[in-house]
Amino acid sequence: MESTEKPVTADKTQLIASLGFFKDWTNYLLVTTVAALGWVAKGDSIVKGTELQWTIGFLCASVVFAIFTLALIPIVGERLEDKISIYSVEAPFNLLWLLGPRLSFRLKYVCWFQHVLFLAAVVVYSYGSITRVQL
Repeated sequence: MESTEKPVTADKTQLIASLGFFKDWTNYLLVTTVAALGWVAKGDSIVKGTELQWTIGFLCASVVFAIFTLALIPIVGERLEDKISIYSVEAPFNLLWLLGPRLSFRLKYVCWFQHVLFLAAVVVYSYGSITRVQL
Protein backbone atom coordinates (compact mmCIF):
# COMPACT_ATOMS: atom_id res chain seq x y z
CA MET A 1 0.00 0.00 0.00
CA GLU A 2 1.39 3.38 -0.98
CA SER A 3 1.75 6.22 1.48
CA THR A 4 -0.50 9.23 0.88
CA GLU A 5 1.86 11.57 2.73
CA LYS A 6 3.73 14.08 0.64
CA PRO A 7 7.50 13.88 1.03
CA VAL A 8 9.10 16.62 3.12
CA THR A 9 11.38 18.78 0.98
CA ALA A 10 12.47 21.26 3.64
CA ASP A 11 16.07 21.59 4.73
CA LYS A 12 17.11 21.80 8.39
CA THR A 13 16.89 25.60 8.51
CA GLN A 14 13.29 25.51 7.32
CA LEU A 15 12.47 22.72 9.76
CA ILE A 16 13.93 24.69 12.69
CA ALA A 17 11.78 27.66 11.63
CA SER A 18 8.67 25.47 11.48
CA LEU A 19 9.53 24.08 14.92
CA GLY A 20 9.66 27.68 16.18
CA PHE A 21 6.20 28.37 14.75
CA PHE A 22 4.95 25.15 16.32
CA LYS A 23 6.41 26.22 19.70
CA ASP A 24 4.67 29.60 19.43
CA TRP A 25 1.33 27.95 18.63
CA THR A 26 1.73 25.56 21.56
CA ASN A 27 2.50 28.48 23.87
CA TYR A 28 -0.54 30.43 22.65
CA LEU A 29 -2.83 27.46 23.17
CA LEU A 30 -1.33 26.80 26.62
CA VAL A 31 -1.89 30.42 27.72
CA THR A 32 -5.43 30.29 26.34
CA THR A 33 -6.11 27.01 28.14
CA VAL A 34 -4.82 28.30 31.48
CA ALA A 35 -6.91 31.47 31.09
CA ALA A 36 -9.98 29.39 30.25
CA LEU A 37 -9.29 27.14 33.23
CA GLY A 38 -9.10 30.11 35.59
CA TRP A 39 -12.26 31.62 34.14
CA VAL A 40 -14.25 28.38 34.33
CA ALA A 41 -13.00 27.28 37.76
CA LYS A 42 -13.55 30.59 39.57
CA GLY A 43 -17.02 29.49 40.62
CA ASP A 44 -19.56 31.90 39.11
CA SER A 45 -20.02 30.03 35.84
CA ILE A 46 -23.44 29.24 34.39
CA VAL A 47 -22.20 25.67 33.92
CA LYS A 48 -22.52 23.56 37.06
CA GLY A 49 -22.18 19.96 38.16
CA THR A 50 -20.82 17.25 35.93
CA GLU A 51 -20.29 19.47 32.89
CA LEU A 52 -18.16 21.85 34.95
CA GLN A 53 -16.12 18.98 36.40
CA TRP A 54 -15.49 17.50 32.95
CA THR A 55 -14.59 20.91 31.53
CA ILE A 56 -12.05 21.52 34.30
CA GLY A 57 -10.65 18.00 33.89
CA PHE A 58 -10.26 18.37 30.13
CA LEU A 59 -8.57 21.75 30.50
CA CYS A 60 -6.17 20.45 33.18
CA ALA A 61 -5.24 17.45 31.03
CA SER A 62 -4.70 19.75 28.04
CA VAL A 63 -2.29 21.84 30.14
CA VAL A 64 -0.33 18.70 31.09
CA PHE A 65 0.01 17.64 27.45
CA ALA A 66 1.01 21.19 26.47
CA ILE A 67 3.84 21.04 29.00
CA PHE A 68 4.92 17.66 27.60
CA THR A 69 4.80 19.13 24.09
CA LEU A 70 6.95 22.10 25.05
CA ALA A 71 9.42 19.80 26.82
CA LEU A 72 9.87 17.71 23.65
CA ILE A 73 10.53 20.66 21.32
CA PRO A 74 14.24 21.15 22.23
CA ILE A 75 14.86 17.40 21.92
CA VAL A 76 13.22 17.36 18.49
CA GLY A 77 15.28 20.40 17.49
CA GLU A 78 18.51 18.60 18.39
CA ARG A 79 17.54 15.51 16.38
CA LEU A 80 16.20 17.17 13.21
CA GLU A 81 17.51 16.01 9.86
CA ASP A 82 16.88 17.32 6.34
CA LYS A 83 13.64 16.17 4.75
CA ILE A 84 12.23 14.61 7.98
CA SER A 85 9.00 16.11 9.34
CA ILE A 86 9.16 17.63 12.82
CA TYR A 87 6.23 15.35 13.67
CA SER A 88 8.20 12.21 12.75
CA VAL A 89 11.27 12.81 14.92
CA GLU A 90 11.59 10.48 17.92
CA ALA A 91 12.40 12.41 21.10
CA PRO A 92 13.94 10.11 23.75
CA PHE A 93 13.95 11.14 27.42
CA ASN A 94 14.09 9.68 30.93
CA LEU A 95 10.66 9.81 32.54
CA LEU A 96 12.06 10.25 36.05
CA TRP A 97 15.10 12.36 35.17
CA LEU A 98 18.16 10.19 35.97
CA LEU A 99 16.23 7.13 37.14
CA GLY A 100 14.39 6.27 33.93
CA PRO A 101 12.62 4.55 32.39
CA ARG A 102 13.80 5.72 28.97
CA LEU A 103 10.85 6.64 26.75
CA SER A 104 10.54 8.10 23.28
CA PHE A 105 7.66 10.16 21.92
CA ARG A 106 6.94 12.15 18.80
CA LEU A 107 5.50 15.65 18.97
CA LYS A 108 2.27 14.52 17.36
CA TYR A 109 1.67 12.01 20.18
CA VAL A 110 1.39 14.76 22.77
CA CYS A 111 0.21 17.80 20.82
CA TRP A 112 -2.77 15.83 19.45
CA PHE A 113 -4.01 15.23 23.00
CA GLN A 114 -3.42 18.86 23.92
CA HIS A 115 -5.65 19.99 21.07
CA VAL A 116 -8.36 17.33 21.42
CA LEU A 117 -8.70 17.84 25.18
CA PHE A 118 -8.99 21.60 24.75
CA LEU A 119 -11.68 21.12 22.10
CA ALA A 120 -13.48 18.60 24.34
CA ALA A 121 -13.55 21.19 27.12
CA VAL A 122 -15.03 23.77 24.75
CA VAL A 123 -17.71 21.32 23.58
CA VAL A 124 -18.66 20.19 27.10
CA TYR A 125 -18.76 23.75 28.42
CA SER A 126 -20.83 24.88 25.44
CA TYR A 127 -23.24 21.99 25.93
CA GLY A 128 -23.56 22.82 29.62
CA SER A 129 -24.19 26.48 28.82
CA ILE A 130 -26.82 25.72 26.19
CA THR A 131 -28.72 23.23 28.32
CA ARG A 132 -28.82 25.55 31.35
CA VAL A 133 -30.14 28.64 29.54
CA GLN A 134 -33.55 29.74 30.81
CA LEU A 135 -35.77 31.15 28.08
